[in-house]
Amino acid sequence: MNMQKRWVDDMLDLYNAAKRLGDDPWAQTIMEALEAGYEASEQNEQTRKQTLLEKRLIEIDARLNLLRKEFEQAESVKSRQQLYEQAIKLQVERAQIEEERKRHHDSINST
Repeated sequence: MNMQKRWVDDMLDLYNAAKRLGDDPWAQTIMEALEAGYEASEQNEQTRKQTLLEKRLIEIDARLNLLRKEFEQAESVKSRQQLYEQAIKLQVERAQIEEERKRHHDSINST
């Protein structure tokens, strides 16, 4: 069991104990801690996803630069065509990642 799940389980046990004892202020405090923990967990996950997207963009840019150099040195039309097709696929992926980042940014600003 991971630590986050264990923490939630422990907090829920405490919440249930507080409810059984009729200690509503304590139960409310525990619920607020659970909500804050959930929000922090969500924020960490969003940050992790954004970091992965940024890393992938850097990888794509490096690969596109390499493809450009290979394209300039390619001697056959077939080689150039293959390099061009690879570059197009990477550019499409890059556009999709940028769109995903924009949606994420817009969702943050709309809340």
